[in-house]
Formats: sequence, C-alpha cells, structure tokens
Amino acid sequence: MGGHAGRRHDDRGGQVIFGRKRRSEGSDPVDTDEEALEIVGDDAGEQEFDIDETAEETPALSETDAEIEAAEDEADDQDADLDAEEVDWRADGPFDSEEVDLSGDHVARIDLGSLVITPWDGLGLQLQVNEASRAVQAVTAVWKDSGLEVALFAAPASGGLADELREDAVDEAEQGGGSATLADGPFGAEVRRVLPQEGPGGEQLFHVSRIWFAEGPRWLLRGTLLGEAAIGEADAPLVAPFAEFFRNLVVRRGAKPMVPGELIPMTLPEGAGEG
Repeated sequence: MGGHAGRRHDDRGGQVIFGRKRRSEGSDPVDTDEEALEIVGDDAGEQEFDIDETAEETPALSETDAEIEAAEDEADDQDADLDAEEVDWRADGPFDSEEVDLSGDHVARIDLGSLVITPWDGLGLQLQVNEASRAVQAVTAVWKDSGLEVALFAAPASGGLADELREDAVDEAEQGGGSATLADGPFGAEVRRVLPQEGPGGEQLFHVSRIWFAEGPRWLLRGTLLGEAAIGEADAPLVAPFAEFFRNLVVRRGAKPMVPGELIPMTLPEGAGEG
C-alpha cells in the first residue's frame, strides 16, 4: 500500500485518514429548478484545521563576480526545471475510488453513489435534487457563514476540461457585467469572480465566489466557494476547512460512456427525503 492520504482536521484535534491504494500505470452554481434537501453530517471525530505556512530561504550572495554569475546560472536552471515539472494538484485529494481504501476504519461518511463525502460535526449539507428523476445534481457544504457547492462532471481521458471551464467562467462573468481573475489556489488556478446582482430592495449588491477544479480519471469536480470564505486570501482560516472537505471527496465515476462536461448525477443517501 502507498502512504496515507485524505487528511482532514478540525479545531478539536484528531484526523481522518484514507488508506492509499497503489496506482496502476497507465462556472456558475448549478441551476436550482430542483428542490433543496438539507441534511446534517454525523460526528466524524475530533479534528483541527492546519494551515501550512512555509517561508522560502534566500540564498547567500557570492563574493566574486564569477561566483555570482555561477549562482545566477544555477538559479535559472532550477527555475527551468520547476517550470517543466508538472504539479500533481490531487496528490492529497480529491481521490478516485480506485486510489483509496475506505474499508477498515470507523469514519462517518455519506455515500451519494458517485460521490462519497466525509463531513464533520456541525457541517450542514444541502442537496440539490431533480424533482422528476430524484437525482442529486449538486451538494453544498455549509459551515458558519460560508458554503462550498460541489458538482461532478464527466471529463475526457486526455484531460484539459478544467482549463476550458476556467475560461468559460471568466467569459460568463465578463458578459454578465462582472469581473473574474485567475489566482493561485489550493488546487491549482482558481477563478475569483465578482458578479453584480440586485438586492431585495433594489439596491446594488455583489455576488463573490471562487471556483476550484480538480480533474481525475475521466471526471472533474467543481467546487464553488461562497460567502465569507470566498473573500480574502487563498490561505485565509475560513478557507481551510472547505479545502480539506474538498480534498476528502472520493469519486466513483463508473464505466458509463458520457459526453465530456456532462453532469454526473449523485444518489440520495439511504433514508433521505422520506416522510
């Protein structure tokens, strides 16, 4: 087996860990014409949120011109190596079901069929459900005054869908009279959007969001961060729990042929929506 993955903490200590399997070689929030079903996650244990703050060391200056020139050449070579190296933004999740082992622990999870969620105590979950098909089209994790809406899409085996969706999100914002920029996020480039909207009294308001994309084997997860967590820096304390929630998602894509960009439906958890 490989190393541990899928770590999540909260402010009470402890962590959730998936066993990592050995790998084989080889926009806007969802439209809400559907009803919303709200459920609350079970206690997933004691956790705390860690923010990794690391500082880069500045190399010492050489004393001679020759040494300075050599140091500059070496730095240029290192930069070129970093540019050529492809970063694995999914090294710590989200995961494909073939990459992790969920058996053998006692962690409380919510199984939505194509998506497995690991909640923490006090986290609210709102499911966007299609009334006709009863399929779950998106799930929103709600904590304090923030939320993270998650939707799952089919993607080509060759990848590249995330780049297309980022461009679409920027274009849609600009066409709607808002603005959008790309910035470094916990899962690569994230889209930060500000869209104008009218308030209940006709006043001018702004809808602020940041969008994450994680592309796996023939699937793509989109996470739209909303509320207070969408405002501020990428490493702000309010962002950390949602980033860990997103990392702990596990996708069961299935073998069904699907058009890239097509929404992959989830299923209601057992007993949900009854009564």
